[in-house]
Amino acid sequence: MKKPLHKHIGHHARKVHGHITKYLYERDTIFATIWVFIFIVVLGSIPLNLGVLNPIKLGLKDFDFNDMSYSKLGKASTTPIDSNIVIINIGQADREGIALLIDKAASYKPKAMGLDVVFDGPRDPHKDSLLEETIKRNENLVMAAKYGVDSADKLVAGGNYFLHKGNHVGYVNFPNDDKETVRTYYPFKKDDHDKNIVLPSFSSSLLKLFDTSAYQKLEKKANQKVIINYTRRTSQYLVVNAEDLLMDNVDSASIEGRIALLAYVNTNPNDIEDKKFSPMNEKFAGKSHPDMNGIVVHANIISMALEKNYIKKVPLWATLLIAVFVCWLHMSFFVRYYLESHIWFHLVAKILQVASAIFFVWLGIYLFDRYRLKVDLKLSMITIVMAVDVIYFYEAWAVWMHKKFNYKTVFKPHHH
Repeated sequence: MKKPLHKHIGHHARKVHGHITKYLYERDTIFATIWVFIFIVVLGSIPLNLGVLNPIKLGLKDFDFNDMSYSKLGKASTTPIDSNIVIINIGQADREGIALLIDKAASYKPKAMGLDVVFDGPRDPHKDSLLEETIKRNENLVMAAKYGVDSADKLVAGGNYFLHKGNHVGYVNFPNDDKETVRTYYPFKKDDHDKNIVLPSFSSSLLKLFDTSAYQKLEKKANQKVIINYTRRTSQYLVVNAEDLLMDNVDSASIEGRIALLAYVNTNPNDIEDKKFSPMNEKFAGKSHPDMNGIVVHANIISMALEKNYIKKVPLWATLLIAVFVCWLHMSFFVRYYLESHIWFHLVAKILQVASAIFFVWLGIYLFDRYRLKVDLKLSMITIVMAVDVIYFYEAWAVWMHKKFNYKTVFKPHHH
């Protein structure tokens, strides 16, 4: 008589459970798990400088599985246009033209304006004086700067010739290299020595003028790296061309009471001027061109803060606990096959390694896409990969300890 389906399922579930837990609490399983982490620490401490591995190392450094949620799964593709923000494309306007655009934008009565342009020094005296007066006149204008340190190793905002003429300032540079994907930023930077010196980011200065509650929430994240939750591409913001603004071909309601961001918007996909790599890049690995204008990155940060749509990151201690638990379970399973079905050990181990890697990649992307929760599972996957080889090292050590000191172990000399 055939067994009912639920009994078949129950039988196989108990069988799998037995394979995993049979050696779970054995001292050898626990010690072998510890060995995996010892090997990871030791190998990570070796100062190898192998030129042939540099491209791989650099590629992995700027790789994040969660980028696939943007580039392949269509995350944020249905997000509506953010009506709080309007981007004014200044194009190739000179300093006199920029002054004219600032005044014209101000005539539409935005609540806050941001000028994402860093002026490198004096040029034409007449045009410089026009821009200087315009900056002084518009009290709700935030000027762009770059944070750095001076000769006394103090944190300063600089890099902009007209910086001292403005009423508000915010830095626009990001903590990563220009060739890396912009995934994080600092809402505020604190001086390492003088905690009273605090510089706001460009987006933070604009939020202070536009939404006090959103700004106060950000103040609690001073000197912390915040993950940017990208929700919109350039097409999901209202972008106004300079000519349309000057010709009054713009609905005043689209600017009045909102945040007006004046910057160069490069719409040529083959032109990389003032563009950054973002997780929304269609090529999430092996990128060839930066995909997002710097001002759109800032716009995404502002949208995130206004919508309180932050990404939560699992802390390091929790990441380590997850890795230990995952390694422990896999080690128990590997030890069982190593001792009892050694002929199938490598095949089963490789299948489980591939299946586990696929599962953890999927799980990380799912949590990020669905719950805005970033879980770094790379360490867990590394432990699974290393566990198989560590068993051989541990077996040799355990057998030697057994012969010398009568160390109790489930491994026996030449058991296979």
